Amino acid sequence: MTDNQADLFIPPCRVDATPESLQREADRAVLYGACLLVVRPGTRIKPQIKAAVEALTPAVRAYYQGDDPALAKQALSYAEACGGRDFLEQKAAVYRERLDATSA
Repeated sequence: MTDNQADLFIPPCRVDATPESLQREADRAVLYGACLLVVRPGTRIKPQIKAAVEALTPAVRAYYQGDDPALAKQALSYAEACGGRDFLEQKAAVYRERLDATSA
């Protein structure tokens, strides 16, 4: 396979994907990365999304901790826009349960 053929390879799962669905997938990857960084700050994030993940992380942390409602709302809005609201809520619930368990 030549370099040009490698550039043209599209995985079967993305053959009929629209640019919008690919963008939502990329946005969800950023959300997932931010959720991961809140729980495991030392985690390596792919360079392609690192800046976006780091920018979203404070909002996700605020959502998890309930500290700053305005900042938390940004995380929730982002999650809703990319179809990741359920994921964000699930991870926040687990985070809070663990926090409560360590506080008890």
